[in-house]
Amino acid sequence: MIGDPTFSLEPKSVGTYNLIYSPLAAGSSIGNIGFLNEKVGEFWYDLNLTAEENPIVNLTLLECELGKNASHTVDLENPTGKELYLDFRNSNPSNFEIIPDKIVLPPYELVKVQI
Repeated sequence: MIGDPTFSLEPKSVGTYNLIYSPLAAGSSIGNIGFLNEKVGEFWYDLNLTAEENPIVNLTLLECELGKNASHTVDLENPTGKELYLDFRNSNPSNFEIIPDKIVLPPYELVKVQI
């Protein structure tokens, strides 16, 4: 979970605290978050967190005339706060390539990969 380290409200006001839940795998978990104020004390909230499976993305049929080329672009998203280096395997390198050949996903970013 990721959120701002501080959250301020004026007296008798309402606000929203945004919290990012960024798991690496689907499933349920329990967490909590606490707020501390020197005058009114601590407020703790239990969180029931659910991460659902990403839907499967089926690419359309890739067709191409002999001697020409065609490609698909795929979005890869990094839901973590750390840079990720991805490995891939191409079972038919004489007919297909992945661009870029080294895939690095910056934290919380989306990278387009061409197949």
